[in-house]
Amino acid sequence: MNDLTPLQRATIVSNYQLMARTLAELQLARWTEFSYEQQLDLNAYQNSLLGRANDLHSRTVNPAVDQGEQLTEAIEQLVQHVRARLQTAVNLTLALGLGAMIVALASHVARANRKGIHSAISELHHLLELEKQ
Repeated sequence: MNDLTPLQRATIVSNYQLMARTLAELQLARWTEFSYEQQLDLNAYQNSLLGRANDLHSRTVNPAVDQGEQLTEAIEQLVQHVRARLQTAVNLTLALGLGAMIVALASHVARANRKGIHSAISELHHLLELEKQ
């Protein structure tokens, strides 16, 4: 297990920030469609992602992971796919689920929880397939 390289950390930080921005844009564009509780959930997702990004950037956390390059690429690809889906999302419940799972992935990455990372990635792939239908 190795620490993430500075480039890997920067890439993950950038993706977390992009994801938080996309959630904020979704919230703004479809404000009236969300319940008060869903608004709070979206705010929590954004804050969590920005907090995780800050922790990685400031090296408050520097997770030791296997195959850091593959993990970084997986996060980057998933964030791109989720962002694209959120921009055209019809099912808001599924959109919230995607946001929650990105937050879960970020949490598992911060803890270098290999099993949790794989589980979150698998669930994100599953949710992305559901959104296609």
